[in-house]
Amino acid sequence: MKNFGSKQILAALWLSVMLLMPFSLVDAQGSLLLSDYPDSYTVVEGDSLWNIASQFLRDPQRWPEVWQPDAYLDNADLIYPGDVLKIGFVGGSPRILVQRGGRTTVRLGPQIRVQPLLSVIPTISLESIQNSFTRNRIVSQALYDAAPYIVANVGDALIIGTGDEIYVRGTWPIGTRTFEIYREGRTFLDQSGEQDLGLEIEYLGFATISADEAPGLKRVLINNSTMEIRVGDRLLIREEARIDTTIFPQEPASYVAGQIIAFLGADSLASQLDTVIIDLGFSDNLAVGDILSILQPGDLILDEEERRHMTFRERLRATFRSERLQLPSKQIGTLLVYKTFEQLSYATILSSSEPAELYNQVASP
Repeated sequence: MKNFGSKQILAALWLSVMLLMPFSLVDAQGSLLLSDYPDSYTVVEGDSLWNIASQFLRDPQRWPEVWQPDAYLDNADLIYPGDVLKIGFVGGSPRILVQRGGRTTVRLGPQIRVQPLLSVIPTISLESIQNSFTRNRIVSQALYDAAPYIVANVGDALIIGTGDEIYVRGTWPIGTRTFEIYREGRTFLDQSGEQDLGLEIEYLGFATISADEAPGLKRVLINNSTMEIRVGDRLLIREEARIDTTIFPQEPASYVAGQIIAFLGADSLASQLDTVIIDLGFSDNLAVGDILSILQPGDLILDEEERRHMTFRERLRATFRSERLQLPSKQIGTLLVYKTFEQLSYATILSSSEPAELYNQVASP
């Protein structure tokens, strides 16, 4: 009798599962996983979580939906070089499972030995920082107005969201089928109130062209939405990520100084891991990864020692003139710049001893 190998048995089991699986579930898995995802992936030194997720997923940001650590492993939530990652299915849903093994065991004797340590793949700390990043953008009003816009929902649903199809009209860039959806937000002006620094647009989701309906009119599928989408919202070319899970903070190439001009939402203060908008951009040689200090103006005080030597008339004159001594600014926090535009940038507060306020100065450390 012919014995079946483990590979044949696994193949048979896999075929049985796929035949029994509902078509809707298969479609959902297909939309999540790459069509050519590998049978397994071995983590190497220097990998980032983004790089690892890109081996399996169409959208690496959906990693938390499929990652399933092995509770029986030490430090199960962490990924190490040498770990083997494979796709499995739990309850019919795809999961990325880890196999840890194949490492060399070294017995240490009573002597000093020097061995290189494998570093943990950076996930938790950088992931917590990235969760505070906004996907909003700052563009010119002209660029936003020229972008294709939503004219109608294909179905009868009153609310447009993930999985819906919409009609979009406009001038389309050649060779691009995936777009991000945005809504017009705040316009930022300089201190004089005359120069336009840019228009903030709010990220709503991303979509893919599904059909050409007429010249300039296309049917578009909404792949993912973070909030309700409306007629009139615009589609822009999907922005390439300029920062991943490996960040190398550095000082700006040259000295820069500016100020915080806005927070996300209606907040009036910002603290650790909050995002702020600063009036510096790549036109100021600011780059992603630059570190800036948050400065609070020093107090205005009366120099009592100086006043002690003044005559009564001089003290009276100084009081009417509101003469005060300005103390130097003090550092109350540190910013990491993670998204730059021509004249403005988004930055997250890495550390703070006091809440940051609007118009606090920011400068090279």
